[in-house]
Amino acid sequence: MTYKRRLWSSLLVVCLVLIPLSVASARQERPTVALVLGGGAARGFSHIGLIQALEENGIPIDMIVGTSMGSIVAGLYAGGYSVENIAEVAVHLDASKLLDIPIPLTGGVVDSTGIQVFLDELLGGRTYDEMPIPFKSVMVDLGTARDVAFSEGKVSIGIQASMSIPGVFPPVEINGRYYVDGGLTNQVPANVAAAMGADVIIAVSLEKDYSNADYRNIIDNLRMSLAAMMGGYTQINTSMADVVIVPKVGLDSSWEFQKVAYFIEQGYEAGLEYMDQIKAAILAKEPGFTFHPYRQQGYTKDELKEIVGRAEQRVERLPKRFTFKPEFQFDRLYNFPKLGFKFTHGPLSWFGIGYRYGMDPEDGGHEVFVDWGKHNWGSVDLFVRKSPQKEQPTFGFYVQGPELKQLSLEAAYASQGEKAWQVSASNPRLWDHSPVVAGLSLRVTGLRQQEDVPLKDTLLMAAAPQVQVFPWGEEHFPVTVVLARPYVLGRLTLESPVTKLDVRPSLTVGIGSELHFFGLYPADLSLGVEVSSTAETRVNFRLTGLRF
Repeated sequence: MTYKRRLWSSLLVVCLVLIPLSVASARQERPTVALVLGGGAARGFSHIGLIQALEENGIPIDMIVGTSMGSIVAGLYAGGYSVENIAEVAVHLDASKLLDIPIPLTGGVVDSTGIQVFLDELLGGRTYDEMPIPFKSVMVDLGTARDVAFSEGKVSIGIQASMSIPGVFPPVEINGRYYVDGGLTNQVPANVAAAMGADVIIAVSLEKDYSNADYRNIIDNLRMSLAAMMGGYTQINTSMADVVIVPKVGLDSSWEFQKVAYFIEQGYEAGLEYMDQIKAAILAKEPGFTFHPYRQQGYTKDELKEIVGRAEQRVERLPKRFTFKPEFQFDRLYNFPKLGFKFTHGPLSWFGIGYRYGMDPEDGGHEVFVDWGKHNWGSVDLFVRKSPQKEQPTFGFYVQGPELKQLSLEAAYASQGEKAWQVSASNPRLWDHSPVVAGLSLRVTGLRQQEDVPLKDTLLMAAAPQVQVFPWGEEHFPVTVVLARPYVLGRLTLESPVTKLDVRPSLTVGIGSELHFFGLYPADLSLGVEVSSTAETRVNFRLTGLRF
């Protein structure tokens, strides 16, 4: 009996030892899969769709490496965000709120501190060793010209350095060294994944299609030359990948941040197109591997909204450097252009103080002003203007409310001139069915009472429906750092005194273009001819919405 007990006890000990070893061995048999996401500015949104395709087809992601825009998507996914979470942030976030263009420039045109702070809040201030999925971001050390796979300290700072395109963003200082965009020497860092010990490497290269390039265009030539220099590094590093995925994202799409949904779809389709190759690479390492679809849980919509809200508030509270900025706007009452400059931020905080010159012989002139404004609150502008044709200075103000679903509310006042005040509400996209967009503007204007004008005739109301036709639909044309979407404009203005119906129509026809500077800062430029009911004509030139 004692012998049997000893025998069973020995067998039990052997089983307890062998079972964990067999489980560990089974785990080790499954190949480790790494995902490498290359850089490509706005084209990098395609990574979101690609990850969705991998999840739906049961392709595991055990570690992840990113360069430039790829490091942003990679970092968020490695930090626990779901595909839906990342897409939600990409589609609805106004990235211009995270960026600042300080003048004079220091190291780059755009200050990226806001992006770093925003990402830091989204990632909960995590360091690399706290990430749920092992992650490295790739950057270039400016002092040595060598690429570095960063995996120490705060993830948000590593991502900021990895996406710091030279000239656009200033280099990022980390421990006394200065780093810029990893895409300069390692656009698709599959070699980093190999060094991390990955068995299967899936790399994504956001290559541009130069088949339709214009060799007489200096911009196209510079782009192709840069791509040729970077291409050698890309070929060397991607040679270590088992599968290299190339989404079909075109030539001129680097700044098209408004096309998030399009890029996500292109990434998803590319993932499906290469899926057989991906599965074959995994099965070559482990023939018995079973692909089980899964979905990273991420956050609920309410949780995500709360996190993004906190992140935006942190960015808004950031102290900004004392800045000198150019000013270009149109007078809200008389629509003449005003050029000048202002000082803002630093000790002035959200206030600005500056000088403008109004280009109108009657109501223009030298103008000093103080303004205040925030994205979510609107803006206030107080001015004093000395016009050549007026003995006394003109005092006035302009107030603009926050934009609410394309609805813009404005109010203006001037102490001299034919118009005393004006209140308006406008929505340029009341009906949007590309290539045709219809809008409507309503305004009430108070005229300054004259001796020969009855008081009841000093209050005017107007409605101005307009139609924009975009001949090329949603297509945007790149012009250096600006994306242009041309249109043809028609506007009918119907104005009448409030106390009696006496409609005075005028018709404006012209051309214009939606503009996106760096793909982020929207503006609208138009030039038209206005014809009144008395056959009087005047040229209208407008530039609206431009604010850095």
